[in-house]
Amino acid sequence: MNESPETTFSQFLHILAKRWWLFLLLPLVTLAAIAVIGYTAPDEYVAYERLQVIPSDAQLVTLFSRTPVLTSEQQIQAVQDDFYDTIRLPSVAWKTIADLQLNMSAEELIKRLETKEYSQFITVSIRMPEPELAQKVVTVHTQNAIEMLRRIRVNPSEVTMEFLEGQIQEQEKVLADAQAALQQFQLEHEVSKLSDEIAAAENERRTLAAERDRLSTEAARAEALAEQYQKLAQMNQNKADTLMASLTATVPITDTASITLTQDVPATTLEVMKQIQALNDLAAQEARKAQEQLALAAGHRAAMADYDRILNERQQDIIYLLGLQEEYQNLVNQVQQAQTTYDFLTEKANEARLKVAQGSSVGYLEVISPARVPSAPAPKHLWQIMLVGLLASLVIAMILAFILEALERHVLNK
Repeated sequence: MNESPETTFSQFLHILAKRWWLFLLLPLVTLAAIAVIGYTAPDEYVAYERLQVIPSDAQLVTLFSRTPVLTSEQQIQAVQDDFYDTIRLPSVAWKTIADLQLNMSAEELIKRLETKEYSQFITVSIRMPEPELAQKVVTVHTQNAIEMLRRIRVNPSEVTMEFLEGQIQEQEKVLADAQAALQQFQLEHEVSKLSDEIAAAENERRTLAAERDRLSTEAARAEALAEQYQKLAQMNQNKADTLMASLTATVPITDTASITLTQDVPATTLEVMKQIQALNDLAAQEARKAQEQLALAAGHRAAMADYDRILNERQQDIIYLLGLQEEYQNLVNQVQQAQTTYDFLTEKANEARLKVAQGSSVGYLEVISPARVPSAPAPKHLWQIMLVGLLASLVIAMILAFILEALERHVLNK
């Protein structure tokens, strides 16, 4: 038969009333113990130091991928998380103990430590039995933690920097070898910059070809003029011969060349002789001009032959230089590739050095409120502890009452 709730509750009260002494004894013992411990415990002093988080770029130096960009809030949170772990490292605690010659273990020092984070600030507090000691410990331990945090966070950059410096030394040798090979090629083939050499040879060839074409034109022009002068000379000579023939037919003289103006000849004969003489002189003059133009044309033709020879040499030079292009370009590409790699490594090494310098000296955290010597001991909060102890003792008394009741019934049932 099931018991009613009223019966169950009355049994519950009966059990508690039966062992009322537990609810009196345990609270009294608990309060007495708390009071004795609280009043006899030595005073402790709490010193505080306030830090400000300084957001900074990530210390990771990436070679090929892009460094992830964090917001200021993410950077602050990352520093706060790292500092929380760092300040509780046993190695940091042991260093503080060694620096101040404290008579305690690292675990005990860490238990006396407390940190609070809010916004971009961190408050570090440490409890110590002496006010001056509390101030020294919180100052030294915080500084040790900051230094350790900086070493931890800059360690990736330091490792990368060492790697890059080694790679730079190796790349310097690669670059020097590539430059030496290119220089040896230039000395052997007597070229500086092959593209400029080819361009210069082609420009010279075009200039020579243009000059040869000009000489060819001048030679043709001189030959045409010589032909015209020859025709004029022949024409004037024919006119003179015609006049001479007509004159000898009408004048009975045997030597027309001996006729002078002083001879007793008709005036018409003298006029004809003058014309003949003028035509002969003009024909001779034109014949000389024709010879001069022929000589000029011959000079031009000779110069053209020299230009043809030089043009052929320049053409062979261009063919030779073009044959060197592939090997030369390979050497130039090797130098450029080595130089590009060297510049890239140098840039990354400089980035790593700057990040190491930044993180090691001014990075991440700065003390904005140094610790002061506390003027009074930390409150013990004895009444709050006694209240919690009282409630806990009542709960324990209730549990013990039911345990004792169960044991008693078990014994009686036997």
